[in-house]
Amino acid sequence: MKTNSLFIIITLLLASVFSGRAQQANNSSLTQISTAPISHAEKITFHSKILNEKRVMNIYLPESFHDASEDHTYPIIMISGSHGVKFFQMISGVVKHLSSVTRMPEAIVISFDEEKHYAPNVYTNGMWGSTEELEFNADPDQFVKHLKEELFPYLKKQYRANGYRMIIGVSGSSVFPLHTFAKEPDLFRAHITVASADMIGMGYRPNTTFIDAFEESFIKNPNRKGQLYLGIASSDLKGKKQQYQNNLDELKKRLAPFQSKNLMLKVETIPNEEHYDCIIKAMLSSIEMIFPIEEWSPKFRDIIKQPGNALENIDAFHQKLSTMYGFPILPKAERWNSVNSLRFIGGKLLKDGRIKESIEVFKRRVEYRPKSPWAYNSLSEALEKDNQLKAAIEAQQKAVELAKEYDNQYVSEYQKQLSKLKDKLEK
Repeated sequence: MKTNSLFIIITLLLASVFSGRAQQANNSSLTQISTAPISHAEKITFHSKILNEKRVMNIYLPESFHDASEDHTYPIIMISGSHGVKFFQMISGVVKHLSSVTRMPEAIVISFDEEKHYAPNVYTNGMWGSTEELEFNADPDQFVKHLKEELFPYLKKQYRANGYRMIIGVSGSSVFPLHTFAKEPDLFRAHITVASADMIGMGYRPNTTFIDAFEESFIKNPNRKGQLYLGIASSDLKGKKQQYQNNLDELKKRLAPFQSKNLMLKVETIPNEEHYDCIIKAMLSSIEMIFPIEEWSPKFRDIIKQPGNALENIDAFHQKLSTMYGFPILPKAERWNSVNSLRFIGGKLLKDGRIKESIEVFKRRVEYRPKSPWAYNSLSEALEKDNQLKAAIEAQQKAVELAKEYDNQYVSEYQKQLSKLKDKLEK
């Protein structure tokens, strides 16, 4: 009887709590009208003939991907191993922000829902206590073959990926990036490893290390290009982990003779951070190493002040950058809240009376954003200022057509401008 009474009391209490919450929701000044998911990525499932397995890949595409012209190609940033899923959203967010403010190129980010870990077995050399060997469960050479012959060609064909590739490894998932830096130097241009000071002290054979393999690779090919970042949290060096610090010191010492314009190396301890916590700071630091601000923050207003043609000067700046990195880097057609874009600088040239140059810039903007009614409207304005009324009308008609298809909020505004141009031509 006591048990039944207790059950009834608990039931009444729970009913009271949920009733109260429901009443609070009903009394709220806000009424939920609808919900919608915010999507920033896709999950793609495909079958690999080389690996003979189903693969699940997460992929983030740049914001402008669907609006940009076919001229735009994108580097690949691959997050290695099972950690890829854990850090995919964070790394995609960092890339999204930094590329939007031209601190790095727009890029494709990928990771995998890994059941297998493709990496070579390595001897720990005492880095992990009594554990003598880390055994992974899948062949790294087959995975490299899959990347070269299946995945990277697929990304090039379907998503305009270019040949500049970066790989990121965190903790245990750094073994494959370290392996490719040593044995497959052309597979990725940049290698970012975080929380991996222990891993570089491990090796393919007992009493050999990845550091040995790196040095051997550069001795064989001193002109090979590479960018290697290794960041470790300060907490990982506490206690009896002097060997980790020794690894960092040895890495810097052994690779120092090869540092040049071909090898970029940054090894750092990140203060006041824990093992996995440090990845955000490590990402920002590694991106600054690979894409330094003095190269990746063009000042368009300064560029057009230089002698010569405005667009030619802008192109020259980006051509120099393209040569440096080995893939086409184009001027930003649009950039949120910034003067450093073709949209803004075309308007400035027009305001400054450099009408012909303004038209050139706006024509390029249209070329890069062929679906943008705004781009055609700006071109029409510049053509009108140059008394090219027929061409201005054609551009404005295109703006109206595109607005009807992609941005009907401004259709009436563009139609009014079109009518004004037609009236002006008839006078």
